[in-house]
Amino acid sequence: MYKTLFLLFILAYASAVVKAEDEIMIWVEFSDKKHNNYSLSKPHEFLTPKALVRRQIQGIPLDVYDLPVSQIYIDSLLSDTTLQLIYTSRWFNGAMLKTQSSTAINRLGEFNFISFTERAKVISRDTTKNSALQSLVPKIATPQNSINGAFPSAYPFQTDYGDYGATRGQIEMLNGQYLHQEGYWGRGMTIAVLDGGYRSVDTLQAFQDLWINNNIVGVHDFVESKAELYKGHAHGTYVLSVMAANIPDQYLGVAPAASYWLLRTEDAASEYRIEEYNWLAGAEFADSVGADIINSSLGYTVFDDVSQNYSYADLDGSTAVVTRAANMAFSRGMLVVNSAGNYGTQSWKYLGAPADGHGVLAVGGTDSQGNIASFSSLGPTADGRIKPQVVAQGQGVSIVNYLGTVSTANGTSFSSPLISGLSACLWQRFPEATNVEITNAIIKSADRYSLPDSAYGFGMANFYMAAKLLEEQLIDREFLKLVSNPLIPESAITFYAYEQDLISIEMFNSSGQRVWLQEEIAVFPGFNEIKPFTNISSLASGIYLIRVNFKNKAEFIKSLKL
Repeated sequence: MYKTLFLLFILAYASAVVKAEDEIMIWVEFSDKKHNNYSLSKPHEFLTPKALVRRQIQGIPLDVYDLPVSQIYIDSLLSDTTLQLIYTSRWFNGAMLKTQSSTAINRLGEFNFISFTERAKVISRDTTKNSALQSLVPKIATPQNSINGAFPSAYPFQTDYGDYGATRGQIEMLNGQYLHQEGYWGRGMTIAVLDGGYRSVDTLQAFQDLWINNNIVGVHDFVESKAELYKGHAHGTYVLSVMAANIPDQYLGVAPAASYWLLRTEDAASEYRIEEYNWLAGAEFADSVGADIINSSLGYTVFDDVSQNYSYADLDGSTAVVTRAANMAFSRGMLVVNSAGNYGTQSWKYLGAPADGHGVLAVGGTDSQGNIASFSSLGPTADGRIKPQVVAQGQGVSIVNYLGTVSTANGTSFSSPLISGLSACLWQRFPEATNVEITNAIIKSADRYSLPDSAYGFGMANFYMAAKLLEEQLIDREFLKLVSNPLIPESAITFYAYEQDLISIEMFNSSGQRVWLQEEIAVFPGFNEIKPFTNISSLASGIYLIRVNFKNKAEFIKSLKL
């Protein structure tokens, strides 16, 4: 009863301070996920195979946060035709709604399955565009000047690239050339770019390699459904160029072979809490389609509605909406890289959310000589943690602008993609590593690791050193994993192999007798998933020891058959 009255009061107040003709974006959260149409036993219904593989490699179990919201709750809300659904959130168990009806807002307090509401944005009717969002169905990206969805000419996928050109300094400052010389350009890794717009990405020759090789795997706009994604703001274009642009011998990004999702979560025309929820929706989308890395050159501190503003005390790693979303993304196995912010010379001076997140790798900015840029936001977090954790060049960074020419830009917005792109190359080198191990290796590689401060954090990242740290760490780590135990015919053994091999797999019962054998199973360099247990139905229930025999060693796993 108290909760209902409290909600009615809050919602009535929200409707009272806006004009009747205004559109209001309302965030609601549900008390549970009862009556759910989905089950954790059928994750393929809401997560792609690539997303599930990321979980399997890192040993991250599915949980209730992965389940979509209960459709019965959505249907109950939408029985009021003045409410429009914008998107839902699995992680926060909520939904973004739009309405012009103050009566509908007040009625939300009558639903006993609603536990929290927040007015996310008020859109004045005389300035509003069609801001209804599209459903969360992946949109296949195609260049606008294409013929049959591809640039007019095409050539084979590159495994080597020409000269860095204008990007040499910003790459070599991070020792990123080491990974490139070893052949690691980010191939097989997927980066979700959360930003404000991607002007001309569909037409610029600097991005034609991405289109030719289908490395822009999709786009999605979480701000408005009829936005012209490639004709709006160019911030995302510049960020993407740092990672992926290729103008032979003039400009080369740090991860031109990686795959990219271009997600618009930021409305550059205004600043309201809804953009944090857009970020949440974008991060969940990235999780569901199997992204490995999120690059977010965004930050939130103050808003056009001052009642939504954060204070420094809120930068504790777990308070801001977008920070909690970033922490959830990290808990799902993704690497979350975020710019620290450009508040260093302002009265605020501290970093913005979500850079304060416990699961976020926050990146500050330096000049071309490695000296901290005056605008780079400072730490620590409100709870005393070192932020930013690492720095990269952020002043005078070489980019490709929306006209297609090479120029420079300032901001930690461009430090972040340097780290994101090289992280993709590093993770390609060590695909068996977890996001925690990748993050820790990058931090420990930095040149001020033993003496961090609130400006440089742990210092300039060194990707040669990060690779050596991971190499040493992963050599001795148990690398065999049994996916689905107790054993079923679909159970798999996963591992990373450094060379081609022929292996055999044996099973021993509790008496030490070998009861099952599979021989001459081919494995190849890289991540292997073997499903050898299709013929185990004759084995009795019990505990078994599985031995996997490689050319130079044997590894063991304990298993159970019911």
